[in-house]
Amino acid sequence: MYEQILVALDGSKIAEQVLPHVEALAEKFGSTLLLLRATPLLSSASVAASSPQDPTSVHDAEQQAAESYLSAVVEQLRAKGHTVRPELARGAPAEQIVEHARATGADLIAMTTHGRSGLGRLVFGSVAGEVLPNAPCPVLLVRAREDRG
Repeated sequence: MYEQILVALDGSKIAEQVLPHVEALAEKFGSTLLLLRATPLLSSASVAASSPQDPTSVHDAEQQAAESYLSAVVEQLRAKGHTVRPELARGAPAEQIVEHARATGADLIAMTTHGRSGLGRLVFGSVAGEVLPNAPCPVLLVRAREDRG
């Protein structure tokens, strides 16, 4: 049923709260877990405004941190016997999630959501809210709990 599950991660413990759910599905269906870590593109102006560093070094450091993070999660899941394929992407996370789901033929997208509504959603936005109407497959949303970690 779910041969490939695209798991959207942002590098946080909150996003990782989806992992027990996808692990259970992967065990049940023999699924491959496609772990996607999408990092937004930063404009040179925004990097320069926040840091006197060269934007290229900021991008490189961010990419290296994303790779290290993803490697650690992959290692944990493989140690439990799961088939895992890591994916790194640069760009708007919601767009990258939808694009990778299409490109890989994912049967399910799994991710956490804060469950914000109203002003909170307006101020903070919602990657899940952008993914849902554009997803090429079903989306499993796990409501994140701040007190877990």
